[in-house]
Amino acid sequence: METLGRGYVFPLENYKKGARVWHRHPHLIWIGGQLEHDVSFETRKIRLKLDDDTTAEFDISSFEQLPFLRNPQILVGKDDLTLLSYLHEPAVLHNLEFRFVDRQTIYTYCGIVLVAINPYSDCSHLYGEDIIQVYRGIGKSVRELDPHIFAVAEEAFFDMREFSKSQSIIVSGESGAGKTVSAKFVMRYLASVASSNKKGGTTGIEQRVLASNPIMESIGNAKTIRNDNSSRFGKFIQINFADNGKRIAGAEMKTYLLEKSRLVFQAPGERNYHIFYQMCAARHHPIVKDLHLGGCESYSYLVQGGDSRIPGVYDKHDFDDLVNALGLLGFDEKQSADVFRLLAGILLLGNVHFDNGEGCSAVAASSSTEIAQLCSQIWNIDENALRIWLTRREIRAVNEVVTKSLTKDEAIRSRDALTKMVYSQLFNYLVEKINGALNENVTAATPMKKKIERFIGVLDIYGFETFDVNSFEQFCINYANEKLQQQFNQHVFKLEQEEYVREEIDWVRVDFHDNQPAIDLIEGPIGLISLLDEQCKRLNGSDIDWLSQLNNNSELKRNPQLTFPRVRCNDFIVRHFAADVTYTIDGFVEKNRDAIGEQLLNVIASSQFEFMRNVVESARIIPPSNGTPTLKRGGKRTVASQFRDSLKELMNVLCSTRPHYVRCIKPNDSKTSFEFEPKRAIQQLRACGVLETVRISAAGFPSRYPYDEFARRYRVLYTKQSVALWRDSPKEFAKLACEECLEDGKFALGKSKIFLRTGQVAILERVRLEKLSSAAVMIQKTWKGFVARRNYETKKKALLIVQASLKAFLAFRRIKYLQMHRAAITMQTAVRGFIERQKYNRLRKCVIAIQSHYRAQVVRRYVEKIRYEKSAIAIQSAWRGYQVRKEQIARRKKIIMVQCAVRKFLAKKRLRELKIEARSVVHLQKLNTGFENKIIELQMRLDSVTGRAKEESEKLAAANREVEKTHAELAMMEAERLTLLEARHRAEVLQAEVERLETECDVKEGQRGGLENKMVELQSKLDQIQAESSLKIMELTEANDKLNAEKLTWNEEKDRLIVELNAERSTRSALDSEVVAMKEQLIKNVNLFESGAMSSRLSNVRRNDESRTTSNLSDIQLSQPTTIISARGSPEAQLDDVALIIRQQNMINEMRQRMEHSQRETARMKAMLEASSLIESLDKKTSLRAFETSKMIELENAYTRLKADMEKLIIERDNSNNIHAVFERIMEENERYREEAAELRAMLSSHFEKQSVNGSTARRSPRPDSGHCSGADSEDGSSNVDLEEDLCVERQCRYLKNLAENLTRMLTNQNLEMERLQNQQRMSEQQISMRPSDCSLDEAVRGVHKHVQLLAQQNMDLNEKLCRQSEELTEARAQLRGYSGPLGLENTSDEDIIRLETFQKDKAIPHQGLLEVYNVPEFSRIIVCELKPRLARLLTKNLPAYLLFAAFRTHDENKDETALTSLFSSVHIVLKDTISNSHDLELLSLWLVNTWRLFNLLRQYAGNDTNPEWQAANTEQQAKYRFKSYDVTPIRDQLKLRVEECYMNLMKKAIEHAFCPKIVPGILHNESSSDLMTAGQDRRERGSSASSENTQKKTLDDLLKYVDMVHSRLLTYGADAIIVNQVIGHMCHWMCSLALNNMMFRRELCNFEKAIQIKHNVTEVQSWLQAKGLSSFREHLEPLVQACHLLQSRKDESNLDTLCGEMTSKLKPRQVVAILQHYDPDPDMEEEMSPAFLIKVQKKLNERAAANGDPIEDKNALIMRGTYAPPFDTTPFSYSDFPLETLSLPSCLHLQNVCRLI
Repeated sequence: METLGRGYVFPLENYKKGARVWHRHPHLIWIGGQLEHDVSFETRKIRLKLDDDTTAEFDISSFEQLPFLRNPQILVGKDDLTLLSYLHEPAVLHNLEFRFVDRQTIYTYCGIVLVAINPYSDCSHLYGEDIIQVYRGIGKSVRELDPHIFAVAEEAFFDMREFSKSQSIIVSGESGAGKTVSAKFVMRYLASVASSNKKGGTTGIEQRVLASNPIMESIGNAKTIRNDNSSRFGKFIQINFADNGKRIAGAEMKTYLLEKSRLVFQAPGERNYHIFYQMCAARHHPIVKDLHLGGCESYSYLVQGGDSRIPGVYDKHDFDDLVNALGLLGFDEKQSADVFRLLAGILLLGNVHFDNGEGCSAVAASSSTEIAQLCSQIWNIDENALRIWLTRREIRAVNEVVTKSLTKDEAIRSRDALTKMVYSQLFNYLVEKINGALNENVTAATPMKKKIERFIGVLDIYGFETFDVNSFEQFCINYANEKLQQQFNQHVFKLEQEEYVREEIDWVRVDFHDNQPAIDLIEGPIGLISLLDEQCKRLNGSDIDWLSQLNNNSELKRNPQLTFPRVRCNDFIVRHFAADVTYTIDGFVEKNRDAIGEQLLNVIASSQFEFMRNVVESARIIPPSNGTPTLKRGGKRTVASQFRDSLKELMNVLCSTRPHYVRCIKPNDSKTSFEFEPKRAIQQLRACGVLETVRISAAGFPSRYPYDEFARRYRVLYTKQSVALWRDSPKEFAKLACEECLEDGKFALGKSKIFLRTGQVAILERVRLEKLSSAAVMIQKTWKGFVARRNYETKKKALLIVQASLKAFLAFRRIKYLQMHRAAITMQTAVRGFIERQKYNRLRKCVIAIQSHYRAQVVRRYVEKIRYEKSAIAIQSAWRGYQVRKEQIARRKKIIMVQCAVRKFLAKKRLRELKIEARSVVHLQKLNTGFENKIIELQMRLDSVTGRAKEESEKLAAANREVEKTHAELAMMEAERLTLLEARHRAEVLQAEVERLETECDVKEGQRGGLENKMVELQSKLDQIQAESSLKIMELTEANDKLNAEKLTWNEEKDRLIVELNAERSTRSALDSEVVAMKEQLIKNVNLFESGAMSSRLSNVRRNDESRTTSNLSDIQLSQPTTIISARGSPEAQLDDVALIIRQQNMINEMRQRMEHSQRETARMKAMLEASSLIESLDKKTSLRAFETSKMIELENAYTRLKADMEKLIIERDNSNNIHAVFERIMEENERYREEAAELRAMLSSHFEKQSVNGSTARRSPRPDSGHCSGADSEDGSSNVDLEEDLCVERQCRYLKNLAENLTRMLTNQNLEMERLQNQQRMSEQQISMRPSDCSLDEAVRGVHKHVQLLAQQNMDLNEKLCRQSEELTEARAQLRGYSGPLGLENTSDEDIIRLETFQKDKAIPHQGLLEVYNVPEFSRIIVCELKPRLARLLTKNLPAYLLFAAFRTHDENKDETALTSLFSSVHIVLKDTISNSHDLELLSLWLVNTWRLFNLLRQYAGNDTNPEWQAANTEQQAKYRFKSYDVTPIRDQLKLRVEECYMNLMKKAIEHAFCPKIVPGILHNESSSDLMTAGQDRRERGSSASSENTQKKTLDDLLKYVDMVHSRLLTYGADAIIVNQVIGHMCHWMCSLALNNMMFRRELCNFEKAIQIKHNVTEVQSWLQAKGLSSFREHLEPLVQACHLLQSRKDESNLDTLCGEMTSKLKPRQVVAILQHYDPDPDMEEEMSPAFLIKVQKKLNERAAANGDPIEDKNALIMRGTYAPPFDTTPFSYSDFPLETLSLPSCLHLQNVCRLI
């Protein structure tokens, strides 16, 4: 194959001596070297000095044979291979090796392809959640970050959402390259960024997608020689999205070409599929325990590859993961067990062996156990039938059937075919079930499944394969890669041409290799697959016949893609795009046919195992009625034809999507970490199409740079015009520089980029280096001459000074020596004295210490003696007290028993008396007279007794608990007593031991005495504890008995009262029946009264009142005497009726009084309504000229009076009293005029402000609730007239409001006076009714009846009036709550009304800081919804908070808990809805400030003293405002939640989306510091081209302006330092985190020049913080500053301590390493950092972290938490000194109608 890059010719001036080139190497493929001579046209031999210090020579015959040039050092390590100047094979290989080995970077771009090299190392830190957050949501900007698999996934996800087009990610590579892992990370990323799981819901789709990986790896992956986890099938996972791509809606998996031959054969060092080894390792698991599996070494299908163990893989743990994954995908335990049961049968089938018999084979006798277990226990099939059809085959001819016996080898193939069929069907079944689980939540609107419009497909398919022996599987795999390569080439070509069109470059014809001939060879009408299918259709078709057919076909012979070996053998060669592959034909026909005997399949299909029948159902052959067998789902298709059709379907899907490519490379075969074998790598680069991508790019303009980047790099190439041309006009500079340095046609200018041909970047680098070198030589020459001259002059002057000073120095040194000698003697004296004093002091301290220790010991002994005596006295006093208390308790108990007996006797005696009295007639009369009071009294007594009984029960329960506690303590004391007894026993033993030892040794006498003392002490302690415990038990027992006795007494009393209550209830029921009869009689009387008095009442009610009453009374007496006498025969009964009638009279009087009160209330409400209507109408008037004229006259008169008073004051100077009175009057009037003047000034200022805003054009003003006064100047200059009208309206409104308030006050006073008179009248009537009557009982009855007649008539009249007045009152209240009717001003616009605040200073209305709310819903609406931010800026800061607090205090003063909670609930609901639905910065800032202020007010004026510091700063007046009745902690808790919610919405909804996009451009991209790099240059020639620079500078200005805007808004609404600090602090944290995260993943930002710019930008932000008094938050930006210092510092081992020291103290170890890894050094000034240096840095940083005690999380942290906003910290307290008594209601909010200050 032709080497990539061969054929490109470069100018000979590039081949000079010392030029760096590439030379072919037998082992390294390519090795670097340098030319040892210049190359000219006559050169025919090239001599190189290679990097391994050897010399190479070779001949050339043409310039195309010249060695490949190496790229400049600046391009080495580029993250995109297409950016290399020289695009050829060695450059690509070296760049990948450099990034992989030296930088340990596994990802590299190659145009649209991501090259991923398997590191064979743990790189989990590259795939954490923090890395996902870095790449998440940045869209097309992802290419600015480091290459990563997440970048490809993010680009696909962004394209799908942005362009509404499905995407595909094609992951390919050979076995062991990491395809499966890459596909898993793609799915993990998509599951993270498009999560669909909800709280409380079922398992999310994304979790099920990830759960499918363990299942597919178990059943489809196996160990091969090259890979421990090789996928033996291809799969295409289609992840469907919904809601405009915001969440995953489902997924679908398609599989291709499962390697079934691995089931029956494994090469040495390989394994079967993982699932079998996992089952054997977990054979004791409950789900497979009943299968009685053995070890993997006991099955023939699992031992062919040798040792089955894989280092680092635990099959048992993987089996647990598999079971869990099956559960997540909806498999219940039975279904999972059925799957494992079927797989266990496959293992047993593999253990079935065969023997050669007579004429046929048979199942070996040694396999009888296995086949019996398989048929009876596992698969439940007919054993005899299986034995027969495993060794026989039925051949069907046209009209006959022949049974043929199979040989042993044929029987083995039949068994293996059955195994492969069953496993293949199970594989397809599981894939189908997984697809169903991944789409179970997708509901279709119609029976037909809807077409998925948006999806991302992940294709994990095998790469190009070539082995020593290539069979049918490799043929299919390479065929699939041919199709994918064709699609890849076409897509790359298309993108390349689109780039040229987008940049408006002249069309560049790019040719690419078209592999269509190879595809036609395989899938053409007369191709390999069609001929192979033809052989499979024949009964005797064989591999040899197929090969012969290939050799004899004339069309195939003419196809250059197919060749045959020169030596005749069973091979053929196909020339694929990657390499020529030799295929061996053995097994092609059999594998393609993939046939199994019909009878054997029927045996399996007739199994009693239902799951197995379902699995093999799709493969069963059903014989039709005519006897010809057919397949259930159509004709049997070959494997190759199925694979060809599935490939076509896959290609159609891929062509309908936008593909993204990931090419996985296996760096070595030994699986060594970060080891790169060039030979293995170059084979894969050729096979996977990476070199083809490079070739297509190299054919056009491979090197592309943005103009600003190109100009910054090569600004020294063109300096003929302005030196700042590269910055002011980078496109023009690029054009001029390239025209001067490059040939025509070697570059092209696009819209935003410059395009360079291959090798042109190297030329530019060479020219740049030459210019820099010449400039450096000039600078060095000039500088060295200047330094030499300066040194000469300096040395000459220095020599004269030295000569002049030498003699003086010698004399001075002699004098100095004498002085030092004398000083030494003095110092020796002082030192010796000091040493002696030190010795004396030490000796003295030692003596004092000995004395102190001895004296302390004496004192301690004395103290111990005194303590022992005191303890003995205490024990004695306690014991004596116990004896006395015991006697007193016994005596008291006896007294109580005597008292109880006496009380019992008296109670029984009293009970007998009460029973006798209860049976008497007098008692019954008393009961009837006062039965209601008696019942109420008894009910109250019963309630009190019940309450007392309940309290006593609670006391008794408490006493019982105390007794139980005492019992527990007693048990503990008993345990302690046993311990003490044991201790006493030990003391006795010790005492005996002491006595024995005393006879032997007198020396231990002191020890024995100590033990005796201890024993006595323990004994005394034990006795004391026993006495105390017994005493306590006695006391508790007595208390318990006493409580039980009291409980019994109360129970008896309760029973007695219940009996009495029942008796009273029966009596009351009898009396109630009598009352009902009396009420009926009363109604009859009233009816009679109405019928007899109707005519007289209509004529003259008041004149004939007495006569009418008399006639009615006589009528009643004549009509009802018999009834009354019969009903109430006795006078006592009539007296009872009189009492009842009197009560009714009282009720009627009370109703009349209520009616009158309601009438007065109605009148008052109507007056208020009329007053409010009048005020509203006056508010909307536009002119009161007459009032203003009279007011002007009044002011002139007042001025005349004041002038006269002053003249009088001058005349009457001696009269001090008169002077004082006049002076006071003048001051009062002066004050009144001052207020009026202030009012006029306010109105004029607002009027002029409107004039300045609106200009001379008359426009409509905003609504009054916007906080601005309405009205504007008219076109004819009538602003003064409008101002006069405004002033008139305001004054008239104030006058009428005062008048209305006075009228309301007068009406209220009248109502109070009337109520007082009524109370006096009621009291007099009661006194009259209580006087004794001198008349007879009959006369009294008649008088009462007459009075009843009058009361009945009045009652009826009053009821009628009361109903009418109630309706009027209800209507008036409804109008007051929300009056919206017309007031005669329908044509007046609300926008034309002026509402101004009154300036009230010294004469403000006094109040107590309380707010009474009439209409709670309206108040909540106004205070939350109507208060707009623009209006709130003009009012008192935190006004809503103070108003709500005043309202809360009002209800607390009134002790109205219901009103307080309802007010808060109403405001809270409206506020919560407003905050949760708002994204407005102004509104959220306003309510964050006010809710926080209200929260602190509730803490400052809290009634409890939970936290004294809240009330510490309160004044004496503020202390009076504290809550007195209720604890408002629950309200504070709810407000705390609202503060946190409002803060979170402010940060996340209002600030984040506007602020975060400004951070990266403002901090990282802003180039305001470029002036520092071009100091001294002429800026006067910029002209109009400076607009681009201004645009760049705006980025930082926009950032600072936005932060300043947020800061000013908070201060405008009255935010305190706590809110400002938290908001601005978190914004600073966001700036640092987002900027630093971008720096760590973008190499172009990690260089010296960028570090200066970034540091300058950060300094600007810190300066702003300093100016605003927020210097403490500069610390938040320190990590970014330290990152800049790190980039600017020297990076070598001599500076290692500085790099890892204080300079990077704010950075985490991984952050420092990441910045150094991405550092882009200047190749002319610095060298590339070695991996060894990075390892030392990381080690040093880890040591620093361990020494500082940093947690492991900080040590491993890489990404700073970006836009994370922690909850608002409500712990700090904010004090408010606002005087609540100065609070006022702004008229612009119309709060006067819903509340008032009191």
